[in-house]
Amino acid sequence: MINYLLSKVSPCFLLLISILFSSCNKDSTTEPVLHEDITLEPPPVGKGVQVGIPPFLVTQGQEIQRDYYVTLPSDQDIFINKIEFRFNEGSHHCNVFKSDSITKTHGTFDDSFISLNYNIWDMFCASQRESLTWQMPEGVAIKLKAHQQICIQSHYVNASTQSTPNSRGKVLINFWTIPESTVISRAGLLFASNTRIIIPPHDSLEVRKFVKEIPWDIHILTLTGHFHSRGRNFWAKRFQTDEEIYRNTAWDEPPIKIFPDPGYFLYRNERIVYYSDYFNPTNDTVKMGPHVELEEHSNLFLTFYPGPADGKTIYDVDQGW
Repeated sequence: MINYLLSKVSPCFLLLISILFSSCNKDSTTEPVLHEDITLEPPPVGKGVQVGIPPFLVTQGQEIQRDYYVTLPSDQDIFINKIEFRFNEGSHHCNVFKSDSITKTHGTFDDSFISLNYNIWDMFCASQRESLTWQMPEGVAIKLKAHQQICIQSHYVNASTQSTPNSRGKVLINFWTIPESTVISRAGLLFASNTRIIIPPHDSLEVRKFVKEIPWDIHILTLTGHFHSRGRNFWAKRFQTDEEIYRNTAWDEPPIKIFPDPGYFLYRNERIVYYSDYFNPTNDTVKMGPHVELEEHSNLFLTFYPGPADGKTIYDVDQGW
């Protein structure tokens, strides 16, 4: 009798019953979503080079900043006109430095929140976004010397303020090049930091800083603001005209403003002034420092051309108002 009834039932209906039955008997625990490490195809031979940090562990509750040293994989000087960043999710920032006076073993890691010595390390690019492609105007480039010492500084957080879903950090960067004969101007970078940050418990704070003047006419290529999770607003103005040129309300994925070709013009010795606004919801005083979980920042990254003839980064690290 049962066989007879089953013979009259639609096969599709029997398949549905089978799926529902197997689902009821399956363990109800949801399987975790697997987050794969990022990938990035390197430039073709002769068009650029790729550098990066191989996967490293960032376990739950950790906040890790790693300085990773590599030798530029090029037998000749190169001129970079486009940069591609790719990070595993969970990165707070990635700053890239070059040095003419120090040599580290290729592939060496330093785990430290101590800042690099700015007298011997020049930051030349940076990103807080996990996926960024920065194309400079035609003929504008960053010069790197053959086999130059590079430091890739990566900061990962897998704690309360940010998370690293696959518990691994990884960074890949492509430097796309142009022939030296086509270079008409070198790009430079200015890094400013306001160290005057003391936020009382359950209180607000607004700080401002005047950025060091550059004593020649420049075109601003990119501008980025940087603070931590107590930050609510970050904005920058052209001091002489009070024109707002940048604003950021997203501390963990701040916008990188890329000005259209030929860039934002600034006369020699004009000044940029920037502001940061915070609220501290905790019972502890929050001060300036590199740790996302406990401390705050008020930093500005500005790339421009023409850059200094010696290729040095302009650092402006002191108290603001």
